[in-house]
Amino acid sequence: MTRAMARLAAACSLAAVLAACDGRLPARPTSGGQPYSVLIVTADDTTRRILKEALTQSVEGLPANENAFDVSVAKAGTLNEATRYARCVITVSTAAADGGAAPAIRYGRDVYARPQLVVSVSTPDARRLAAKAKGLHTALARLINRFEAECAIGQLRRRHNTEAEKAAKDATGASMLIPAELTYSRRGKDFVWLTDNAAGGARSVCVYTYPGTDTRPARVIAMRDSIMKANLPGAAPGAHMATETGAAIYHTTLTDSGGRRRTEVRGLWRMEGGAMGGPFVCHAAADSARGRTVVAEGFVFAPGKRKRNMMRQLEAALTTLRLNRQ
Repeated sequence: MTRAMARLAAACSLAAVLAACDGRLPARPTSGGQPYSVLIVTADDTTRRILKEALTQSVEGLPANENAFDVSVAKAGTLNEATRYARCVITVSTAAADGGAAPAIRYGRDVYARPQLVVSVSTPDARRLAAKAKGLHTALARLINRFEAECAIGQLRRRHNTEAEKAAKDATGASMLIPAELTYSRRGKDFVWLTDNAAGGARSVCVYTYPGTDTRPARVIAMRDSIMKANLPGAAPGAHMATETGAAIYHTTLTDSGGRRRTEVRGLWRMEGGAMGGPFVCHAAADSARGRTVVAEGFVFAPGKRKRNMMRQLEAALTTLRLNRQ
């Protein structure tokens, strides 16, 4: 990644992105397009192709290939009345960047509409852009994902399910924002399952705890399987939810807004002894004061449907998990 791209990633602060989504800015027209849709505006065929390839890589942890972003293109050199109101728009110009050595990225929020992200990529030539394609993908994906995640959290703050949140807090002592549509619940010991129970496209959130503060991925998965088996049985005798060990499992370490580290694990689940399955993601946070780990998990069952946006909506809710002080 170039220095310019690294500076871009650092500049995408939480406060800056929230300013684009919290409704405090002057009125703007509503932007067009769905979350994670991107419009590329450039007159150059080569730069258009490079950017499109960078933004259509597959998302990790889904059962079928889904692009990271829904990309459309406009064969124009500048924004016009037909393109300036897109939700996320990227323009490309051939101009010196960092002394002509590398591409540079700049961005603005709610420039013509809201919510909106307008990104400008300047590059000396298409060859330099192609040489930095990997770093370009990282910088642009981080910028767009953070913009969309904070917009989703902003919507969640305005509309959420307080009864479900109370159920989660009563079961685990932890707090988080629960999407308003998740109205069905099931309680267990130190466990709560919340779902919209939608036919053909159900979203679910589970909040639970386990003893000890080991949040290494292997421990998280082992406890996940044990707790899900006990609390989410299938319709057939002996059927229960389990992690799909034959598929890749991805993990990383995150830091929440309070500086607390947590482990994120994502992969696929299946119904052992049944025919259900889908993607999941969980956040595990060590609660040292109580000698336990608190886990917030989101999973989807949506056969035949795209799952990227459903999962990302749940992921936004997981980031609001907070461990309450004694």
